[in-house]
Amino acid sequence: MKGKNDMQNKLPQLFRQAMQRIIQVLLKVSPLRFAVLFLLVAVLMSMVIVAVIDWSWDGRFSAELEFAGVITPLLDALFIVVFITAMFEAIRKEAARRGVAEVEIRALNKNLEAKVQERTRQLVEAQDELVRKEKLALLGQVADNVGHELRNPLGVMNNAVYYLQTVLANSDETTKEYLGIIKEEIADAERIVSDLLDAVRSKPPHPEPVNVAEVIALSLRKADVPASVEVRLNIAQTLPRISVDPMHLHQVLWNLLTNAIEAMPDGGTLDIGATEAGGQLRISIKDSGCGMTAEQQAKLFQPMFTTKARRIGLGLVVVKNLTQLNGGSVAAESTSGKGSTFTVTLPCGGL
Repeated sequence: MKGKNDMQNKLPQLFRQAMQRIIQVLLKVSPLRFAVLFLLVAVLMSMVIVAVIDWSWDGRFSAELEFAGVITPLLDALFIVVFITAMFEAIRKEAARRGVAEVEIRALNKNLEAKVQERTRQLVEAQDELVRKEKLALLGQVADNVGHELRNPLGVMNNAVYYLQTVLANSDETTKEYLGIIKEEIADAERIVSDLLDAVRSKPPHPEPVNVAEVIALSLRKADVPASVEVRLNIAQTLPRISVDPMHLHQVLWNLLTNAIEAMPDGGTLDIGATEAGGQLRISIKDSGCGMTAEQQAKLFQPMFTTKARRIGLGLVVVKNLTQLNGGSVAAESTSGKGSTFTVTLPCGGL
């Protein structure tokens, strides 16, 4: 009984599915073909039905009855065909309209999603920039006083070390070693103070025509590249002069070169390139060091963020500030374990 009930419940569903398939097939047929097919089927079915009834009635065929049995359904079929053809054409047009609307809706949704993602990215960048400026403002409140107060005793200690190295020139190696350690520590402290002051009070640029190749060569000499690091230059011979502050550009390149060298404590390759395209000059500095993770890259230009011991995380802040003051931008690409590439982009106009 249960199986019979299930079959009875399934029959309407199967009928609906069959009708849906038939309608889908008919929608793909042209109106003319549908009309001809419908008329042929209607006439053939009428002829068969009339013939069977006529023969069953008196055992013979009546020509008049056969003719009436064909003409009447033919006329009815013509009316039905016109009606159904018009209905199918309306359905086909509606389906086409809905298909176009669906495609347009998908395109609108895709564009909307892209705009939302772009707006989200802009908001995140704006928030990061706001946090960075708040940190710099906080540093600026103490930078001047602390910087000057520290530079004075550091200068005195540096002079004292120089004096001791002079008068103790013939002392034992241990004394010389410790004096050298003190001098290095003083230099580290002075660099930290300089980074702090440069990060919070960048001087306005004084642009002048600059030969980029010469500034790169000067920065390389100042960076003190160790013998374990191979330097490869790829600087275009036809680079135009650009209007920037030469001291700012030198400080930017020196910071990036120093970071690249420190990322390769066991040696490696330092690639420096400079090209011009589309009215912009791009300087790239690539190392073969340890690289950075995605999380580290996201915080790269934030004040007080560093992955190095005995650093306060202001070198790249200085790089970004000075580059922006000269109308440019700086970007970083890195893969953990495969090195990093920093690219400084500056406008070529202004001369």
